[in-house]
Amino acid sequence: MAAFRIRIDHENLKFSSGHFVLFGNGKCETLHGHNYRAWVELEGALQPSDYVLDFLAVKPLMKEICERLDHHVLLPTENADLKIEPGDSVIGATYGQKRYSFPEEDVLLLPIHNTSAELLARYICRVLREEIKNRYGGDGVTMIRVGVQESFGQEASYEEAF
Repeated sequence: MAAFRIRIDHENLKFSSGHFVLFGNGKCETLHGHNYRAWVELEGALQPSDYVLDFLAVKPLMKEICERLDHHVLLPTENADLKIEPGDSVIGATYGQKRYSFPEEDVLLLPIHNTSAELLARYICRVLREEIKNRYGGDGVTMIRVGVQESFGQEASYEEAF
């Protein structure tokens, strides 16, 4: 099957965030951060303008998503083992024997099960897909793929039908 594809992998599609991956049984990584990079591919039929979707439409949407993630501690809200406790301008998080306390403005609560690169890629993919649909319709786009690079040589991606 033949298809056209665009890829946006721009140097400003990045975010620096803190996180820890939950392994189960109360075990998790130590709190650390990454200078993440993200990219997106869209596949589909050519529009009357002879492109799948205009680069200039997609790039600022990806940049907005990355900016929302930038300079935050990312906490997953869909993991029953991580107890998140909002307080007076503080977010507490408990996992097994570990207790964390972060200033509320430094935390971004994400509707995901874990803050792995794979699930961050899926989160970004779904947010971007909805933004494209809402703003541009996305007619003719059949597939969306998003990649998240934690560091050079360590990258995960997620794709789904548009």
